[in-house]
Amino acid sequence: MIFPVLKDLSRLLDAITPEQGHLPTPCDEFDVRTLRLHLLGWLDYFQAALADPAGDVRPDPEARVNEDRPDDRPDDSAAVIEKLTATLRAALDDAVATRTVNMPKLGGAYPGSAVIDLLLVEVLGHGWDLARATGLSWRPDPATSSHALAVLQAIVKPEYRGPGLPFGLEVVVSVDAPALDKLVAFTGRAPGWTPRGDLPGRSL
Repeated sequence: MIFPVLKDLSRLLDAITPEQGHLPTPCDEFDVRTLRLHLLGWLDYFQAALADPAGDVRPDPEARVNEDRPDDRPDDSAAVIEKLTATLRAALDDAVATRTVNMPKLGGAYPGSAVIDLLLVEVLGHGWDLARATGLSWRPDPATSSHALAVLQAIVKPEYRGPGLPFGLEVVVSVDAPALDKLVAFTGRAPGWTPRGDLPGRSL
């Protein structure tokens, strides 16, 4: 389920041009450039956690955003995702789904299967953000989006929603809305968001 999404993300990030870096995104604290760096930083974090589940040494997921970079270094994207994919495959072969993975930035240790689910949510949500901001295609399998929504529904509490918090108030969508629309609406994003920035957005 996660590997096709990572492959799609690699294609998406490769298609984003430096000229699009200043565009607004549904995450109202990030433009395209900084959201891309934020996402790559978290992919670094997940990769380190999956490579050493019991360890507590992890990279700062916001290091890429905070670095003084002269450009986006777009070639980083493919390398980061390739490394994460290889690490995840090796970890799954080593039964990481049934092991405990230490995730200090997320508040503690989690079952490996839950960590993979959180990675899926991160990639799906921010993949959608970047695609909406740049007009690029982002069409994950509906079953994958439905699974990610079920993951969030099980863990997101009311106190996680509001200004300055990870999630906004849930946006109402129709019961027959596409699975991806239901997912992004649950996180507090408006599925019809446009780069004009006149609809709400939240980080994930």
